[in-house]
Parts: sequence; C-alpha cells; structure tokens
Amino acid sequence: MASREEWESFFLLFFPHPLKMSLPCVRVLPTMWSTDPTPRKSTRLVILGGGFCGTSIAQRLDSNNSYEITLIDENSYFEYTPALPKLLTDPEYLSDIIVPYSQFLDRTTILSEKITKVTPHFVETEERRVTFDYLVISTGIKYPIRLDNPRNVFPIKKAAQVIRWTDKIRSADHILIIGGGVIGTEVAGELTTKTPEKKVTLVHAHERLLERTPSFASHFAQSFLEAQGVTVHLGEKIIQQVNGQFLTDHPRTINADLAVWCAGIEHDPWFMEEFNNSIFTENGALRVNAHLQLVGHPHIYVGGDLTSIKEEKTAYNAKRHAKIIGTNLIRELRNTKLKEYTKHPTPLVISLGNRNGLFVFSPLTLPGSIPALLKWGIKKREMRKFSPRF
Repeated sequence: MASREEWESFFLLFFPHPLKMSLPCVRVLPTMWSTDPTPRKSTRLVILGGGFCGTSIAQRLDSNNSYEITLIDENSYFEYTPALPKLLTDPEYLSDIIVPYSQFLDRTTILSEKITKVTPHFVETEERRVTFDYLVISTGIKYPIRLDNPRNVFPIKKAAQVIRWTDKIRSADHILIIGGGVIGTEVAGELTTKTPEKKVTLVHAHERLLERTPSFASHFAQSFLEAQGVTVHLGEKIIQQVNGQFLTDHPRTINADLAVWCAGIEHDPWFMEEFNNSIFTENGALRVNAHLQLVGHPHIYVGGDLTSIKEEKTAYNAKRHAKIIGTNLIRELRNTKLKEYTKHPTPLVISLGNRNGLFVFSPLTLPGSIPALLKWGIKKREMRKFSPRF
C-alpha cells in the first residue's frame, strides 16, 4: 500500500495552492545572430518545451528577478495533453484545454519557433541563436508510426494534429486503434461511448491491456470496452497496411477506414548531435544524475519524458521533475546543496469515456465513476491556475 506521504505528494501535485498570476507581458528577442549590447544582470535561463515540465518551471520562476527566462516551443500555447482523446469526438473541447503562454507568464520571453540545434552554450532555432547560463530540456518524445504505409494513420500527440482528423473520424465507419496502453485504452473508451454506431477494433501487442498496471485494471478495461462493442485482439502487432487493409503478425486482416496509432514512443533529441554520445542511453533518452542534471553538464537540466529515468511517462511525473528542477535552479543562485529526485509509485487516472474510468495507485485499483470525476477535476484545476488575475 502507498504511504501517507505518497498520497499527500500525489494530491499536492495535482491540487496545489492557487498560484498568483499577473497580466501578460511578452518581450521580443532580436532576430538571428544579433547581439544585445545591454549589460546583463540576470542569469539567463532557457527552457526548451512548454509542456507540463517546462511550463511549470517557467511559471514558478517567472517572478524571480534573478533569472532572465526564455521559453522556446513551436506552439504559442500550453495544451493539456491528457485530455487529447476527447478531441476525437468533440473538437470544440479544444478551447477547454489550451491557453496562451502569454496569459500566465508575465516576464518570460516566449519564442514560438522550431529548435534546430542545442549545444552546451547556446540554442539555435530557425530564427535566432539564444545563449544561456542554464538550460532546461523538456521537449518530450515522439510517437513514430512504424508502418511503411502510414496513410490514414495518425498519432495522439498534439491538439492541432487531432483536430485535423476530426472530419475523417466523423465519416469513418470502422476505426482501428493500434496499441492498448493508457492512450489507446482511453481512445477506445472515448470512441465507443461517444460514437456507439461506429465499429472500433483495438489491437495490442501484449497479452493484456494496460500491461504495467495490476491485472484487475487490465481486466476491467477490457471487459468495459468489449461490453461497449469494441473488438479487442491481444498478443498481436499491426505490421503492414495495404489499401486500407491492416495486417497483423498472426496473420489477421482488419479492414478499417483509419487507424489511431498509440503503440510505443521514441526518444529522439536529434538537435543534440554536437554532444558526446555518453549522454544518450541505447534508446536515445538523456542520461541524468540524481539532481536531474544532464550527465557531464551540471548547467543543463532535463525533465519530462526525455529523461532516462525508468518510470511511467506521465504528466504527474513531469510535474515532479519540474518541482525538483525549479528548486535546484533557485539553489544554484544561492550556491546551496541541490535536491535529489526520488522515484515514487506513479498514480494513473484513466478515462473510459466521460462517466467511467480507472484510478490506479499500485496495488490499489478503483474503477467506476469516481475516477472519471477525479480526472475531470484534475483537468479543471490544472487549467484554472493558468487564468490571469485581473
């Protein structure tokens, strides 16, 4: 059973005290290769990636005058990615899960640009070079589609990406879900409860859904989905697509109008080619020490899904990384001992449509409507703290 401290840690992370906000004010950096002659008094902090980890750090340090912060992300807004499956059937839900960075970051410079290179001393985007004293890398991971023919196959990664597929989803009669982890299971739950007239098939390479959770959670999820009409094939992989026919390794042929790819992740920090290979694990993750510093580079921190830490890649853990990194960046200024990151059991709140779900905090598994309400409440609380205070 989880200890009292672990339970408190979980709820404090998702239900923190309201943060003090101020009106937005965005500064603009000069264009590429230009030099700012103004003497610098603040420590330059660059944050790559505006997901849960990067945004949490920027928000915490935004009012700290000792840091001059630049946040670089291709988007100009934060998006609440755990709710992306809901966009499949309700594109208008988008307004509930995105918020411009400028709305809650007062002093931070926002650069909505693509990163092209990262070195130990500067970052390059398509527009400019930005030097730093400290760097936080929290760019997340990729969801590669491992099929030679990816036509009519898309991953659940970004809101804009999902929105582009809503018309095809609406017109599809048969939707295939490839992968039965957390995302695949949630996608299946969303589709089958919101569009019961559609045929939904889920193919998962492992012998049970949600294979890293207790067996009860797996069995509940499968029973729920099958009761709603979802066809579930376990222990099979989709290996090929030919003219809308998806082939498994058993073999089995599945005729589907489109497929949602939810099978596997990939660490690919390609923009760090100038670093020594010793910073990468075999699968491309970034090696970090106990303080979440990149090995061999104490002025560079890494948080979120890109780290080599063996734990669930969740928003919950990304926020825990942010808490440690934010604390250590403050301690860097004070020249005091850095705080270490400690892994804890990872809570999962899995939705199965709007009214059912699973709360998993191993070995505890709680199914039913309470987890669904909890997931809704977490989302509301998270988004509310980004509201400006007038």
